[in-house]
Amino acid sequence: MNVHDPAAGRCPPCTATMVHARSPQEHDIAGVQPRTPSTAEPVSYGERPFQAVSVFPADLSVVPRARRELHRLMRHSGLSSIADDVALGAQELMANAVEHGCRNQSAVEFTVTASYLRGRVRVEVHDASDEWPRLRPESGDSEGGRGLRLIDALAANWGVQPGTGRGKTVWMELDVPPLLVEGL
Repeated sequence: MNVHDPAAGRCPPCTATMVHARSPQEHDIAGVQPRTPSTAEPVSYGERPFQAVSVFPADLSVVPRARRELHRLMRHSGLSSIADDVALGAQELMANAVEHGCRNQSAVEFTVTASYLRGRVRVEVHDASDEWPRLRPESGDSEGGRGLRLIDALAANWGVQPGTGRGKTVWMELDVPPLLVEGL
């Protein structure tokens, strides 16, 4: 997801790799809190599957830049129609990873994987903590705790899965209606 950004020199560096999706299994839905998939099954209509993996320093100041890079990736991939929702949901996942998944683990980085396959965008954020997030009851008095509610409202599905070795991956998926994919 490396995209030139004039402000990039002011932020800690990140690493990124772009990989083409290898199989439909990369989008298998697994997790604790999946929502019921939409009734319209994603269909193949000539899309170009992709997978982008970026590693960012565990610093809240990096989250806005990571959000912008993900937004640009969606736009450049012909997915402008859902770029705002993807970036907003991913921002919540990334902020949670830094605040709750990296801070108490003395972790120095978190990983964001964005992929597109068969009409579905999936964003995964991996952090070092084994503690899984919980969807909290709504509370008008609390200043925090609304991030997963936002993701629940935006995403077709979301969940948590154990990481390979250590930590966890929190993910969300958004369906892209075939008519909204540009230039594919």
